[in-house]
Amino acid sequence: MNKNILIVLGGAVLVAVLVAVLVQVTLGGSEEPVQVADVPTTQILVASRDLKIGQQLDSNLMRWQSWPQSAVFAGAIRREGEQSVDDALDGRLARNVAEGEPLMRSALLQQSKGNLVAATLEPGQRALAIEVNASSMVGGFIGPGDYVDVMLTYRSRINSDDDDPNVKNFIALNIDSYATETILQNVKVLAVDQTAQPPKDDEKIRVGKTVTLAVSAGDAERLSLAGELGQLTLVLRAVGDDAIVQRTGPVTSDARLTTMGDEIYRGVEKIKEESGKNRNSVRIYTGEQVSTVLAK
Repeated sequence: MNKNILIVLGGAVLVAVLVAVLVQVTLGGSEEPVQVADVPTTQILVASRDLKIGQQLDSNLMRWQSWPQSAVFAGAIRREGEQSVDDALDGRLARNVAEGEPLMRSALLQQSKGNLVAATLEPGQRALAIEVNASSMVGGFIGPGDYVDVMLTYRSRINSDDDDPNVKNFIALNIDSYATETILQNVKVLAVDQTAQPPKDDEKIRVGKTVTLAVSAGDAERLSLAGELGQLTLVLRAVGDDAIVQRTGPVTSDARLTTMGDEIYRGVEKIKEESGKNRNSVRIYTGEQVSTVLAK
């Protein structure tokens, strides 16, 4: 091999070794760590996982995150003292939020916007509006956020082909024309007319024409049909009362509302027994209702 080529290759190897030694000395010669200036930080509220629109915020979905003070932007929620995440923010989201993204009040649903009522519903719930008036909505004291029971008053006429007077008497003593019963319990009021926000203390009570309720899909069908059968009445529940009452007695009807019919019937039976007659009939007039009581 040419002597000149060997000299050049040897020189290149020597230079490479010298460069490697210099780099090692420069980077590893000092055992002291590089000092970084301390950056003032604060804590802001962020999402602890990916959140979806309409989701109700709670402590499992939010956390405090250290954040450089110089990088805190307008709208970020800073922690005050030992403040918990529940005390810092509460409500439902108006948009999706990614994990680690700062949470802001502007990302929450504004209850006054009617087009966002659907996002306030729980999974599986439906919003259904019914017509109301002063008497069917407790004089206007029902507002968004209240819980109510729904009663249905309907007209019913029961006919029987059985000529047995006992059967006819049983029907007459139980219902003449009307009956009423509670068909739904503990239903949340979403809105009155197009207002989904409770009235302020200085606002006058306003009687609405429609009330929007949050119900299940099945109850939405029942409520829609009930509106065609008769008159719906809302019964206001006490704050915090979520008990479901199971009916233990018969449905309330016009004939059962008073006990006069039963008293007359017992009186007729007594007279019949004492007189020895085979059959008697007595007509009972209650307002505009007329019922005939038959006795053996």
